[in-house]
Amino acid sequence: MSSERSDLPPLFRGRSLAEQAYQTIREGIATGLFVSGERVTERGLAAQLQVSPTPVREALRRLEQEGLIERVSARQLRVVDHSAETLRELMLTGAALRAMEARFATHKITDAALDRMERLIDTLVNERDLDNSERMRLAREFDAEIERAANNPTLRSMIVSLSVIGQERRARSVESTATHPEVGRQRIQDHHDILAALRSRDPDLVERVFHQHAIAGVNLLLDDLD
Repeated sequence: MSSERSDLPPLFRGRSLAEQAYQTIREGIATGLFVSGERVTERGLAAQLQVSPTPVREALRRLEQEGLIERVSARQLRVVDHSAETLRELMLTGAALRAMEARFATHKITDAALDRMERLIDTLVNERDLDNSERMRLAREFDAEIERAANNPTLRSMIVSLSVIGQERRARSVESTATHPEVGRQRIQDHHDILAALRSRDPDLVERVFHQHAIAGVNLLLDDLD
């Protein structure tokens, strides 16, 4: 597939172009806009992003360091095609780091944030007509409350760097719970357990419960991808 694509948005001149290029290309990899093994060039990406090759070159250098892009030649690179074993290892590492982030949030998160998380769970349980995109949004907002409370940008950056599964694949995983309602019920129960652990202000319990939930999410994603 060619890197000459029309679906990459142009960048805004008021912000760091290299950072914007990095975030845009990385999101394209995570969401499946770029497929594993696809070849890309600095000039091709720069043309689509409507910038010079310099910020794209810096962005690609960061993505190389993260193991998402690999160099084929002096001017051409490609999206890394992770093996199934490597993909599992990356996702399990991300799960462990997310559990650590929840641990850090334990004594920082406010009661108001915990109340918002409880309302999110109630919506997931009681609103029968929610579509999959809305369920994903609510679950994401639940996690975002923990991320904001932890307030650890370095750890969050590490977690993001390991997020190699895009939203399309995550959506398919959510869809699979429709045919396995017991899985959906367990995911909701996990959210209840995480909330209860956070309310107890016990960091060991929070880390353990969140890790179990995150590992189950990894297994659900990998089962969907098999």
